[in-house]
Amino acid sequence: MLKKKDKDIKFESLDEELREEVLEYTGERSDVYEKKWSKLSNKKSQISWNWASFLFNLFWFAFRKMNIYAYSLLGVIVLIDVLSILYFKKTISGTSMGPIFIAFALLSNKVYFDFVLKQVKKLKEKYPDREERLAAIRKQGGVSWLRAILFVLIVFIYSFSIMFVEEEVYFSYMEPKFTEAYELQEAGQLDEALEVYESIENDNIPVAEIHLNKMYIYSDKGQDEKVLEEVNAYLEIRPEDEEMLEIKDLVLDRLEE
Repeated sequence: MLKKKDKDIKFESLDEELREEVLEYTGERSDVYEKKWSKLSNKKSQISWNWASFLFNLFWFAFRKMNIYAYSLLGVIVLIDVLSILYFKKTISGTSMGPIFIAFALLSNKVYFDFVLKQVKKLKEKYPDREERLAAIRKQGGVSWLRAILFVLIVFIYSFSIMFVEEEVYFSYMEPKFTEAYELQEAGQLDEALEVYESIENDNIPVAEIHLNKMYIYSDKGQDEKVLEEVNAYLEIRPEDEEMLEIKDLVLDRLEE
């Protein structure tokens, strides 16, 4: 029997029978993981790259039947989104999650090996007879497109739901702030108005009127470069606005003088 914890065990330290069963549980592309795990066995670090994990993120965990990881990590993302909406009135952008997904890709090979080894050891205890055990390994292990598709569906439903919640929370917060900024702008308190407008900008839910009013403020302040920035931001939201396109041409002419 193995006495070390699964997370401390190296693939090459397993006896031949257990290695075969681990690879049998892995199923699809077991030859690829055999090479990855063999290399990890000769390294002190537990880090190695996994392109599938990097490209497909949490879906890879579901595809590899690691539901505990897929849904736990999704739960963390949900919690982060909810807290972000409550405190910042917007969800965390996808680019902000980039470092986390890179970390997943670097640790996935080791995490997957530990998971497979743990499952095989459980089946070894449950089925002392090897033929029965191998049959159970083939049934329980491998990959599952059904689990991956189900996870995609759940993520899609969540994404739609959180987008709706974010919009509702954001607009209930933004609209009175927008009115406050407009009143400051009308009263000639341009810097104060700018500060409020900037505080309610949301990359996830762009509002053209915010950029329009900021454009007028920068125009009053004689800052044509800033005017152009706001014109461009407005046109990203409403690219067919002919009046704004004319304003852009006028500003560009002034900047070229």
